[in-house]
Amino acid sequence: MQPCACFIERNAIVLVISSKHGYSGEMLESLGALLKKSRTDGGFTLRAVETQTSISNAYLSQLETGKAENPSPTMLRKLAELYKVRYEALLTAAGYAPEAGPATRDLFLSHSSKDKSVVRELAGAIESELYGGRQLTVWVDEAEIRAGESIPGKVNEGLEKSRFIAVVMTPAYFQSTSGWTDAEWHAVLHTDPDNRRARLIPLVVADCPFIPFLLRHLKAIDLRGDRFAEGLRQLLAILRNEPLPRPVMHRGQLITADGRIERATLIAERAVPDADPDVVTETLYCNLLPIERLPRYVYTAEIASDLIRVNAQGEELPPSKSRIKQVIRAVQESEGIEPERRFMPAFRMYEDRIITFHDLEDPDGALASVIDENTVEVVDMATFVRDEDLRKLVVSLFNMAIGRHLGRAGLVIDEEKQGRFFFPDRDGQARTITWTPRKKKALRTVAKPVVKDDRVLFWRNLGAYVQVIFLANKFYIQVVPTWVISNDGHTAATGPDIGRKVIRWTGPERNMQVLFHIRFWTSILRGGKGGPIAIRSGDQFLEVATAPAHIQLAFGIGNDQRDLMRLLDEEAPVIAADEEERAEIVLDASLDEDVEIEELDDGEIDEGVPVDEETE
Repeated sequence: MQPCACFIERNAIVLVISSKHGYSGEMLESLGALLKKSRTDGGFTLRAVETQTSISNAYLSQLETGKAENPSPTMLRKLAELYKVRYEALLTAAGYAPEAGPATRDLFLSHSSKDKSVVRELAGAIESELYGGRQLTVWVDEAEIRAGESIPGKVNEGLEKSRFIAVVMTPAYFQSTSGWTDAEWHAVLHTDPDNRRARLIPLVVADCPFIPFLLRHLKAIDLRGDRFAEGLRQLLAILRNEPLPRPVMHRGQLITADGRIERATLIAERAVPDADPDVVTETLYCNLLPIERLPRYVYTAEIASDLIRVNAQGEELPPSKSRIKQVIRAVQESEGIEPERRFMPAFRMYEDRIITFHDLEDPDGALASVIDENTVEVVDMATFVRDEDLRKLVVSLFNMAIGRHLGRAGLVIDEEKQGRFFFPDRDGQARTITWTPRKKKALRTVAKPVVKDDRVLFWRNLGAYVQVIFLANKFYIQVVPTWVISNDGHTAATGPDIGRKVIRWTGPERNMQVLFHIRFWTSILRGGKGGPIAIRSGDQFLEVATAPAHIQLAFGIGNDQRDLMRLLDEEAPVIAADEEERAEIVLDASLDEDVEIEELDDGEIDEGVPVDEETE
């Protein structure tokens, strides 16, 4: 037998060992058996392999039966990657023998001795991963060179028998006086000056003020700081010979019950991008808090017959809502209920019936005096909200519950703007509250006087529109932050010019600012208590998630991802300070123009929040 052909495959010259009449029958039989076993173990049919590798299923059959000749190394590599078996095993079975022997390591880490800690971490992370049914291997000098062995000889062997050479780029690497670091990457480029086989992989581990010209044109993998995980993923993909991922095109989507996006629910089309984005997971938070648990029942009953009035035409008409409230107050007073314990139950009127979350079967209930107890119906919530009109009544009752909940938390319920709440002053002084963005406490000024020449011109109060909406078959609490101008710290001013002033205080907000606001209002709704947000609704409760709904995209900007929730504790004071600074700059400019609150027609910004529901 003698070598009759050679192929250049990756970093090794592969010699074909054959006889005058081709491969030996024993060798082909071994290859065929190995290919067939690998295919069947992987659950592939011949046609499935053909589809994924573009290798004819007829030729594949001949390879497995030992009838085909000369399978190329390229073809064997495709099959090895599909079957998840070692490429070297197929080469050996096919009669190929690498001239310099098989690669013994997947990656050679060329590094400075001053960077041992990060190199050890990187090597450990790589060797904990699998490729082709085996663990990946890394060449690191301290694990390869024994006492008494030739250092140049072992380094040379490592460079020759490693599939890839990684240059761990740090200032220490390029400032090494020993010459070893330069010798290692020089040796790689000596045989492939332009790195066309991509055997040399630059790894940026620390900021490098200097990078040699011969390395600057190579695309590097960034392992600095919080980019380590993404950089490691990219490096492992190279070591496993994985193809570059392609971006997935998505359309506009609605939010599903789990707070994510339902791909099948489309509301818009996204344009085709001019350039492919990176295939990375991007999480975008929104200003919606999912309602996780609704009141179980809706109670309904006819209005008491003694409250029904008859008009001149003899038609029966239900009483006004104010009349029903008047009766409820009178009954509570007649029963001797102390004024501080009296309350108005939340209810809605629908035709001639009362709709509420209060238990109408309770004879001592707050609504017992205004209903006909013989007509009480208890309806399961899921059944009740199937009707769109009835669902709107439920949303209205939810909004009443939220209004009362925030009122008990000390916020002012704005009578001018539906669903708007704001923080009042603290006995004529600025008000600063303590809240928890994630784990650490933070301060935020929520009511502050604007003073000029020792005179209070007006107050700037932090507020929000907080309302329930129904979206994609689920209820959410929507939070729209805003500012309110008040005359005295607790009475909202009104007028068209005020809206324009508030707009100037606000600006475009990024993902972190959105998360900042929603977490702040989550903290207020929780009232300092643990667990989900619990809002009393009649005799029942709403339970609201404390984590905002979010969208997850399958693409974005590589190495630009941050765990915003974890960073929020540190970013919250910065965002609050920026917010104050922006407002102060606008106020200074406004005051220089002698624009004072007395000169404005009372008013405030309209955030576009619907006003068709009632809040009590």
